[in-house]
Amino acid sequence: MTKRERVMTALRGAPVDRVPVSLWLHNFATENSADTLAAETLRLARRFDWDFLKPQSRAQCFAEMWGLRYAPSRERAMPYTVTRTPLATAEDLRRLEPADARSGALGEQLQALQAIRKAVGAATPIIWTVFSPLMVLPFLLAGGRATALALMRSEPAAVDHALGAMAVTLGAYARAAVAEGADGLFYATNMATRELSTAAECRRFQRPHDLHILGQVENAPFNVLHVCGADILFDEFAGYPAAALSWATLPGNPSLADANRRTGRAVLGGLPAKPVIAALPPAEVDARGRRAIAEMGSRFLLLGPDCSIDPDTPDAVMDAATAATR
Repeated sequence: MTKRERVMTALRGAPVDRVPVSLWLHNFATENSADTLAAETLRLARRFDWDFLKPQSRAQCFAEMWGLRYAPSRERAMPYTVTRTPLATAEDLRRLEPADARSGALGEQLQALQAIRKAVGAATPIIWTVFSPLMVLPFLLAGGRATALALMRSEPAAVDHALGAMAVTLGAYARAAVAEGADGLFYATNMATRELSTAAECRRFQRPHDLHILGQVENAPFNVLHVCGADILFDEFAGYPAAALSWATLPGNPSLADANRRTGRAVLGGLPAKPVIAALPPAEVDARGRRAIAEMGSRFLLLGPDCSIDPDTPDAVMDAATAATR
C-alpha cells in the first residue's frame, strides 16, 4: 500500500498491509517561523518515513491572534516564555472580536503547511493542529486555567462571546488549512477532564464552538479529535464528527478497543507521550506498539503517542515505534 492508501484504509477499519504509524514533537527552537517549522517537519519525515505527518505548530500561535506575547526559545527542549497575557476580566472577554485567519501567526502556519505539502507531494497525509477555543482561552488570561474556570462559572455570557469570536476565526483557519493541503484537523482540547469541567460545562462551552469549527471541514477525510489528559469526559465527545479519536490511555480513560467499540471509529494511540517515552528502552516501545496492534487486531488503528513526545526523544526510541508495525 501507499502511505495514503494505508492511512485511509485504517480509518475505515479494513485490512491493511501494516498499521500506519507516526510521532510528533515540539522542537521549540524551530517553531518560530514558517521556514524553520517546515524544515524541521521535513527533516523528521525524511529520517523516520512516517505514514502521516502532524506538523507541530507552536502551541501559542492561536492566542497570538488576540494579543499573547512571548519570548521565543532558542533551545530545542526549552519552551517559550510568556511576556504578556492580554485578558484578565469579563469585560476584556466581551471586547474580543474575530481575527483574520490568514494573517499574523495563523497566516505563518499556513505558509509552513504550503511548503510541507509542496515538498512531500500528495502521497503523505497531513493532519493540521487546531485548538478548541476553550483550550485557547487560558493562554490569553492572566492566571491561565484557574481564571478561565472562574470566569466560566461567574461570567458565562462573556466567556461564550469570546469563545464564539475565536470559533469564527478558527473555523476559517480550518477551512484554509484544508484548502492549502491538509487532509484534516488534529482538533485538540485539554479542558475536558473531570478535574477541570463538568459534563454540563462541556456542552455549554465546548460543544457548540467545537462543532462549528469541525463543521467547516466535515468533508475532510482525516479529522482527528484529541481529548488530552487523565479522567477525560470521553462520552461528551464520542459523537463528534471525526474519522479517528486520540486520547491518553491513562486511568479513568477508555482503552483503545473500548473506544472503538463505543464509537465505531478508528483510534490513534498505543504509545506513551512525554515525559515517559523518552526514557523507555527501545525494546519496550516496540513491545507497547505490538500490544496495541494485537489489542486492535491490526484494524481501526493508527499507531501514535498519547500526546506529543519529548523534544529530545532518542532516534532509537522513535525507530522502535516504527519497528513495532513491521
